[in-house]
Amino acid sequence: MRLTCFVALLLLFAACRTTAPVIDTNFVPSNTPLEEVIQSLPNYEDEILAIKGSGRAIVSEPGNSDRVSIDFESDTTLSLLTIKNRLGIEGGAMLVDQDSILMYFKVDKIAQKISVNDGRLTALNELASVNLIDLLNFKITNDTALELYESETDYLIRLTTNGGANISKKDGLITKITQPWSAGLPYSSIIYEDYGKLKDYTLPRKITILSRDQNSQVIFQIRSLETNPDRLNLTLDIPENITIERL
Repeated sequence: MRLTCFVALLLLFAACRTTAPVIDTNFVPSNTPLEEVIQSLPNYEDEILAIKGSGRAIVSEPGNSDRVSIDFESDTTLSLLTIKNRLGIEGGAMLVDQDSILMYFKVDKIAQKISVNDGRLTALNELASVNLIDLLNFKITNDTALELYESETDYLIRLTTNGGANISKKDGLITKITQPWSAGLPYSSIIYEDYGKLKDYTLPRKITILSRDQNSQVIFQIRSLETNPDRLNLTLDIPENITIERL
């Protein structure tokens, strides 16, 4: 339970082992101004400052597949994720910020705190820099984009990481983010599907994340989502008698 629950979290964001640009051969250089496409993308950076919700994750890795439920809360600096198995039993929680990752395994009664700079736990460290608001509303700016390509149905922005962002011409929404191994991120691709309206926001309800080594996958289906809730509980409730191990 301890391992399965956290695999769903550790895979939230990586790449193929190449420094070459991620450009599909179906795409050709576009005459459309790059800035025009970037400005047309939904960007709620100044509007969505907190989220709260729940979802289900299907975790697939070599020799194993499982389903877990995740309750999440996040502001622009902290994210709290609570994981339950398919029976609804809470197995653990994770509180992440830009500097550290605090994990509590409720069943095993173990608490661990890990520095983002700890090279022994790369996946965990990278996850600490991933904010759930940013995951839902992936932002592309003039500073992170290099070139624009297009096919009959999509635009493709080459990113400064040599990754790519696929954008549907039909609705102007991001459908896929791809990153090379050299980007140093814990994911190789993120696929966005099933966009829907929530108040004035257009957000994906299904997100598929492929791990950096492309051996594991998480399909995250959002079941409920509240934007800018009145209250958040971004604290990890660890019993006083449990010592936090610092790794």
